[in-house]
Amino acid sequence: MISDRPKLGLALGAGSVRGLAHIGVIQVLQENKIPIDLIAGTSAGGMIGALYAAGVDFKLLEGLACSLKLKHIIDFVFPKTGLVGGQKLADLIALLTKNQDFKDLKIPLSLVACDIETGEKVIINQGNVALGVRATISIPGIFEPVRIGKRMLVDGALLDRVPVSVAREMGADLVIGVDVGYDLQPERVTNIFGVIMQAIDIMGMELLRARVVDADIMIRPPVGHIGSFKLHQAKECIELGRIAAEDAVDSIKELLESYKNKQD
Repeated sequence: MISDRPKLGLALGAGSVRGLAHIGVIQVLQENKIPIDLIAGTSAGGMIGALYAAGVDFKLLEGLACSLKLKHIIDFVFPKTGLVGGQKLADLIALLTKNQDFKDLKIPLSLVACDIETGEKVIINQGNVALGVRATISIPGIFEPVRIGKRMLVDGALLDRVPVSVAREMGADLVIGVDVGYDLQPERVTNIFGVIMQAIDIMGMELLRARVVDADIMIRPPVGHIGSFKLHQAKECIELGRIAAEDAVDSIKELLESYKNKQD
């Protein structure tokens, strides 16, 4: 028997602090009872996607995001392969996800990382979720890479900023993409963090221009004016995600209805 509902995938893109807009997007999808069957995420999108897949309450998550400061998630280390150890953030993710493995998640999840030694795209969908998140958010030069098996993994945004194709490979019939890096504004660079983030953001924009991203619906919160580490703008970021998602709700419902009619 053919299902009258498509398998709906959510592809959440990279964007550092701008990725908090994903919280607002997901809140609106939940409020409108739009069912998400699987999630693919890169970097910040992977982190927020993991929390959603683990069943975290997104109203509570909004409160947490709005109260976070960099000191809560940044642990500086003696520079060798990165400036930040990443253990503080990994511990927070482990706490929020209840230290689950991928197989325990409520929604199937794939995270995108890059093997910094071979240049290959690596899809993480097994093992410990917090470790997978720690890998996908490992901005080169800022966070120390994560060693998983024989792979040395860094931020997947180097190769696939909005992983729509990964969601399709997971079996999605239709994919909602969320791009939080399409309208980046000029940002004054004053430190090494800014230099690295600007370089990665510029590269990410060029990747998206060169690649056809075939999402059925693409949601683009206008958060390009928010700096990469401006956590004090978390509330604004989340609200802009909500607004962009609300604008897309009717199109998403029409898409689902159209799919159903084709199946009949």
